[in-house]
Amino acid sequence: MRVTGLIPARFLTLTSHLVLLLNILLAREENVKACLPLEYTPDDYRRRDGEFLGGLIAGIALLSVEFIGFVTGVSMFTGLASLISILCHSGASISLAFMVIDVWDCRMYWWVFGLCSVLPTLIEVGVITSVLILKKNV
Repeated sequence: MRVTGLIPARFLTLTSHLVLLLNILLAREENVKACLPLEYTPDDYRRRDGEFLGGLIAGIALLSVEFIGFVTGVSMFTGLASLISILCHSGASISLAFMVIDVWDCRMYWWVFGLCSVLPTLIEVGVITSVLILKKNV
């Protein structure tokens, strides 16, 4: 039995995660200020902004690795990898939407990054390695 709904769902969740990351990247000032104490120096702001900017760029980079594997068809038809990707990116999309709306502390992003960006990318890299290098049919 073939599940056909995974492909469009995976594309939509990947796209929504990317759109939210770009949205936060362009309007990250409030989240950075939420990380800082009431009285902070410009150096504190720059340091937190740099950390948050690095995390957002790393999230976009990991997401692009997943997009490449998906769009090229290498991992498009792997059921378990697609299901994990859908679950992780749905969770990331919901969490990041709340981050935009509620102006979360920017340190909360690292939890979303670790659970919802790193995990599916590691699985994606495993699938790509298995298909392209080991020539296995996953």
